[in-house]
Amino acid sequence: MKLYKESVKKGCNSAQFHIAQMYEEGLGVKQNYKEALLWYEKTAQLGHMRAQAILAKMYEIGVGVKKDSKKAAYWYKQASEQGSVKAQLALGKMYEEGRGVKQSFVKAIRSYKKAINQGSIEAKRSLSLFYIEHKQRNHINEAKELLHAAAMKGDAKAQYALGNLYIKGENFVKDYERGLFWLSKSAKNGYVKAEYEVGKIYANGEMISIDYKTAASYFKRAAQQGYASAQYDLGLMYYEGLGVKKDRTQAYKYWKKASENGDRDALYNIKILCKESSDICK
Repeated sequence: MKLYKESVKKGCNSAQFHIAQMYEEGLGVKQNYKEALLWYEKTAQLGHMRAQAILAKMYEIGVGVKKDSKKAAYWYKQASEQGSVKAQLALGKMYEEGRGVKQSFVKAIRSYKKAINQGSIEAKRSLSLFYIEHKQRNHINEAKELLHAAAMKGDAKAQYALGNLYIKGENFVKDYERGLFWLSKSAKNGYVKAEYEVGKIYANGEMISIDYKTAASYFKRAAQQGYASAQYDLGLMYYEGLGVKKDRTQAYKYWKKASENGDRDALYNIKILCKESSDICK
């Protein structure tokens, strides 16, 4: 820290950035978000792109300072103009939602496209979903191409969105086989919502034959990531012995986790289970 502060006195801008990082992450000093904010702001004002983007994020979510969407948007704009992909994505979302700036779909699209032009896969997904969610029918074909391109590059969220669009038939021709293919790809890449959705498909047998064993394996993966609905359903499978060996201790374990994550039905099931098998709940 001392060396960095000496470098700052000599006019080294990057030293200010490193000091901000040290305070933010607690490296060699006590973690102090307010102090980090001050150093990021000093550095951002000198035109440091990464400091501008980080400062914007701190104002956006309220780290070390009260949330301020207008200041967040201001600093995202500064970083975006210097080519920060993260800032271009964030600014696009702010224009889309009208947070800190006047809502403007034109400016949102422009910002997402800046990031796409720099090769951002996330931006392709974001712009695609923007077109679809806001019913930009003149851009539906472009939306499909962008989402497919992002999915092909391994973007798990794009794969999840693409899978659901095929299954629901929204702006796509319904195709359950393709839908399950892309959801499974997303699940394989560890996206928790996809893990749960694939588990539900196998458990319900809506598109394919019921396979409780496979459903349980997907629920387990999602449950391990703290997904309450998966924890609840996995608990139910252990309680009923569906796809797994019947085990009320495991049912209690997963329902307890689900209840801790806000699932009220799991809490209700625990009460019933504890009446049936009080020794499990001790």
